[in-house]
Amino acid sequence: MFATIQAVKTGNMRATFRPGKGLLLTTAVLVALTIIVILNARVKRIQAGRVAVTSSIGSQPARQSSSSAFPVWVSPSLVRVGKADAPGTASSITLSSARGETVDSQVIVQGSAGGLTNVNVSASALSGPGGASLPASSFTLYREYYLTVTGTASYGGGSNPPLGSGTYPEPLIPFNDPETGLSLCGTAATLKACNASIPAGQNQPYWIDIAVPHGPTNSPPGTYTGTISITSDQGNATIPVTLTVWNFELPAQPSELSVWSLWPPAAGNTITTLAQALMQNKVMYDVDNNAPSDMANFGLNRAGLNGYYFIGIQCNGFYRSIPSTSQINTAASNFPAGLALDLYVADELNGCPKAYTPLKTIGMNAHAANPNVKTMMTVNTPDSNLYDEGDGRSAIDHWVLLDSLQQWPALPFSGGGDLWSYTSCNAGFGNTPEWMVDYPPINERIQAGFLNWAQGATGILYSRSDGWRVGNTLGSWNNVDTTACNDDLGRPGDGIFLYPPGPIASTESAPGIRLKAIRDGIQDYEYAQILKNLGQVAFANSAIQPIAASWSNWSHDPNALEGVRLQLGQQLNQLSPP
Repeated sequence: MFATIQAVKTGNMRATFRPGKGLLLTTAVLVALTIIVILNARVKRIQAGRVAVTSSIGSQPARQSSSSAFPVWVSPSLVRVGKADAPGTASSITLSSARGETVDSQVIVQGSAGGLTNVNVSASALSGPGGASLPASSFTLYREYYLTVTGTASYGGGSNPPLGSGTYPEPLIPFNDPETGLSLCGTAATLKACNASIPAGQNQPYWIDIAVPHGPTNSPPGTYTGTISITSDQGNATIPVTLTVWNFELPAQPSELSVWSLWPPAAGNTITTLAQALMQNKVMYDVDNNAPSDMANFGLNRAGLNGYYFIGIQCNGFYRSIPSTSQINTAASNFPAGLALDLYVADELNGCPKAYTPLKTIGMNAHAANPNVKTMMTVNTPDSNLYDEGDGRSAIDHWVLLDSLQQWPALPFSGGGDLWSYTSCNAGFGNTPEWMVDYPPINERIQAGFLNWAQGATGILYSRSDGWRVGNTLGSWNNVDTTACNDDLGRPGDGIFLYPPGPIASTESAPGIRLKAIRDGIQDYEYAQILKNLGQVAFANSAIQPIAASWSNWSHDPNALEGVRLQLGQQLNQLSPP
């Protein structure tokens, strides 16, 4: 991970280390058309440094209305749409969702011969069964922003190569401020989602999130319909939306734990805004100053104590601090009862015997605390020398493993503690999912979701999300090329899943498509977890294993992933009481 850990001490962050004639003719035509449809559904075109996948997942195949003044179509969320891609044929959105889940799609507008001006997108309420409705506020709309990157270098030569240099949609410009809900259209922002101009022949994708409220009263199961409207000076278009709400619910607090952003906030962020931008997408910031409200409002499911005592054990045995059980209790008392608490004790200690003593000491101190505090450490594979700290427990509770190095232990894991996964700029052998901009977003989603589940991981870690290059400026949106591994190798977007709020005049950082894929993966994981809770592990595994067999053998097909999610969702819907 090459992560740099940070600490908060008396309010300050301190850096340390780092998807027959008539009849026969008719039959032949039908067969030919069927073959064409099947081929179209499977074709992948690698073009202009990105992959375009023709798919009907998340959309209803239908010809675009001839009444539209400009080309407009629908694309699934796992498909990146290039600036010059030919128009698709899907003209309506069809989605399924649990209560308490956010589902997504894309609407793409292409500039007509003379271009388009004053382009805006809006959503209606969704009308459902028995007079129920989901308000228009259930939608969050964004205009996608294109980045040009040099591409990931020296990926390892495996089965998951990067797409390379090119232009990709990634940051999402919100129409409304995520904190205040107010429109950002009337601001003096440099980047705005509203009133867009689209040159002739160029595509402008819009991202659509639909958050389905918790509770059967708020979101009765059934079919809901509404529209997405696109307006411009040159004409308008309407996209029908059909949402099926299943009769089961995702918990407010995700079952899968996460630790993101071990660094302090970048310029333009605060601890609060950074935490909220991440929690909006179901991942947790390691430091949390507002735990009670964040548990209720954002589903906070864990917090770290490193803001109070930074451990920082190094390979040579040196460390920053080893707090006593009493000191750990003091720090833990600042958090609500029942909230999982962790101490991040060390970073990538691989083969470091001099560190065993302090690691065992902090393990015993943390485990003796009330409430129990767990330890976590990034490493390539669990170290059996730490399975017993002296009281029969593993010194490390959360073994956070760099999956790209492919040293995942045999399952079920019996060494003490549990397994988490993490990824980094280190692409290892080039087989595992990678989270750089020039990889399809199925990489993020399958790791956080079905791969983590199939490989026995209970959590996911990522070192940083706002590692901006040029501060709180437009330059940080446009320049995401990094050499994060300190080896002069390009790693576009490493450490950058949020984009500075300054250019959009927002109180909160803008998310990227890759962060949305992570959120969707965490929701996929939840489907499997709920099935487990219902005694349906065998069913879940039989569906998931074929697309997530191992860290080096997993499906890159968005249709396959979405098909598994649909299978799990339909099973859960059948298992739920009417």
